[in-house]
Amino acid sequence: MTYPPHPEGTPPPADPYAPVDYPAHDPPMPPPMYPTPYPQPTGYPGYPYPPPAYPGYPVLGDPYDPYRPMKPPGTNGKAIAALVTSLAGLLFCGLPSIAGIILGIVAMRETKRTGQDGFGLAVAGVAIGAVVIALIVLYIAFVVVLAASTTNSPSTY
Repeated sequence: MTYPPHPEGTPPPADPYAPVDYPAHDPPMPPPMYPTPYPQPTGYPGYPYPPPAYPGYPVLGDPYDPYRPMKPPGTNGKAIAALVTSLAGLLFCGLPSIAGIILGIVAMRETKRTGQDGFGLAVAGVAIGAVVIALIVLYIAFVVVLAASTTNSPSTY
């Protein structure tokens, strides 16, 4: 690149595009240290850490798929009814326990399908209802056998 002539005694202007020559004896710059993007949890080394939710925005359901149906709130009413009616079968000769077994089976299917709470209550309702029905059947069988053995026994006169 050529410059126009200058008056005598003035140096030509410096080329702004000329490469800069750094001294060779300076130490090299350290590598840049960037902070981690998310705080690392303690106690889980080596596992990826999900980013925290933004404050002020409650996370409802899956944050990555907002159109997925969410879990219904609360406990399944049929599961509660199954447990209550199965326990009521102890007081009322086992008849409500049949309803408790049916309600428990329906509630177990609903809680698995919807993800609602109450699966354990439904299982307890079915188990208690089955035990009550089994005890009633055993009691009736015992009474029948006892009645049959007393009527067929020879009497001594």
